[in-house]
Amino acid sequence: MKRIKRKHLWVTIILLTWQSSLWGQLARYDVVVSEIMADPTPAIGLPEAEYVELHNRTDSACLLVGCTLKVGNTVKALPAISLEGGGYALVIADKYREQFSGMGIDIYTLSSLSITDGGQRLTLYDNAGAVLHSVAFRKQWHRDAVKQDGGWSLEMIDDTQPWLEEEGWASSVDLSGGTPGRANSHMPLPPDLDPPELMRATMPDSQTLRLWFSEPISPKQELTTDIFKVSPAMVITGVQEVPPMFQALDLRMAATPHSGQIYHIEICGTLRDCSLNNLASGTGIDWGVSHPPEANDLVINEILTHPFDGTDADFVELYNRSTHIIDLKEVKIGSGGDTLPDKAVVAVSSGMLMMPGSYAVLCKNRKMTSQQYHCPTPHALVQCDSLPAYANATGVVFVTDYGLQTVDRLAYREEMHYGKLLTTEGVSLERLDFDWPTQDDGNWHSAAESVGFATPGYANSQRSTDMEDSELSVQPEVFSPDNDGFDDFTFIRLQLPEPESRVSIQIFDLAGTVVRHVANNALCGTEAQYRWDGEDDRQRQVPSGLYVVDVRWWSPERKPGHRRKVVAVHN
Repeated sequence: MKRIKRKHLWVTIILLTWQSSLWGQLARYDVVVSEIMADPTPAIGLPEAEYVELHNRTDSACLLVGCTLKVGNTVKALPAISLEGGGYALVIADKYREQFSGMGIDIYTLSSLSITDGGQRLTLYDNAGAVLHSVAFRKQWHRDAVKQDGGWSLEMIDDTQPWLEEEGWASSVDLSGGTPGRANSHMPLPPDLDPPELMRATMPDSQTLRLWFSEPISPKQELTTDIFKVSPAMVITGVQEVPPMFQALDLRMAATPHSGQIYHIEICGTLRDCSLNNLASGTGIDWGVSHPPEANDLVINEILTHPFDGTDADFVELYNRSTHIIDLKEVKIGSGGDTLPDKAVVAVSSGMLMMPGSYAVLCKNRKMTSQQYHCPTPHALVQCDSLPAYANATGVVFVTDYGLQTVDRLAYREEMHYGKLLTTEGVSLERLDFDWPTQDDGNWHSAAESVGFATPGYANSQRSTDMEDSELSVQPEVFSPDNDGFDDFTFIRLQLPEPESRVSIQIFDLAGTVVRHVANNALCGTEAQYRWDGEDDRQRQVPSGLYVVDVRWWSPERKPGHRRKVVAVHN
């Protein structure tokens, strides 16, 4: 027994020595996760078992000793794995060993694997704890709904671009349902010629600025502080990559930024992605110390709850109407409920600094939203995997702070859409005025057809006009209610002498006939706003022509007021 133990000891020493030598030569992405079978039921032609395939992208053989595979939040120690140059190895649970025997596959077993069907992050670490490869797959990466039901693996499409996430993976097209232990079934992708983009910023602590990019930064990139310039001036003492995806860089500041100060960081040196495309010189972003949101600091500005063809292009757009910076890791987005949401999740768990006057679009599927709609500011769109499911026609959107104090709330209904639409499918609801109450039905309208029925990440197609400084303002004085995004309705705004006034508004045609009762003895504050969409009381479009807006108001303390304005409808 002593000889056997001594022999095993020497073998272990030799393996570890070889491992240490080889890991000195291996780099990030040299060994990768190249195939995932998360849901093997129903089996198509392979054993009904989960597996993870590892692939050696180099030409040289290697032996992996002391490596780990992190599945979600569970770290699993891998056995010693031998990989030929360009070779494959399959990691499975021990109980499935016999089912894969005789298939000519290099098999390595764990006591259990337990991959979540819906998706999670898988990360491969070397024996020093450095990341070799990481992928956060989702069930939706199976673009075929049938394959989402199980039995098909997800394959890395092109191992020359292993850093890609969704666009770099697809369902296997092999008739057996997967290609474990052999080359994947897809053709290579076109080369990546697109430069990386700076998407967002956050502050993980009081002296660290984290910059997020559209794709991972090259491991061959030399990171130095002189690549970056901050104004007002601040000294950067260090730059560090952020594992496991390396799509972010942490910049350490020599001092704590001043609260209330908006800083700007510019990338003035060379910064490359993994395909060695250069970030555009002069790229920059504003940042600063965030402030917890208070009521109405963030407002719900646009929602899409009924996407085209049942896709997951749903989104909720927020607008920062405050004068301070808000970090979306301190904000929760919820659904349902009256004083508290029935369900609420952190808006952006990794953080996103919203500057005053900026937009943020929380997407159920960011790629789908950007494909279906014009998105001139892609950095405003952010993936929110846990975005609550909102019913198509009726529901509640809740925005709270981290402690569930209400910041904004919208109970939406299909009737808030433009009445002449044949369908609301694929049409967002847009807010008309940031400063007017969220729950006022008159403050919402369908996005215009001219912009493709949604405006995620930029100014809404339907917006209110500036108010005149008078008791009664009707703007615009000529409007065309055709939902083209240009003067689709007119706003009737009042400035009243005291609160608790009563208001009645009627629309007359030139024959003196009342065509629409806009308000009837409505209780108002010192300001009131109403909207006329060109319809009569029976929801029929009125003919083109001139109409009289007749407004009467009164209060217990003052004599009644009466004003009229002429407005033109042009169909």
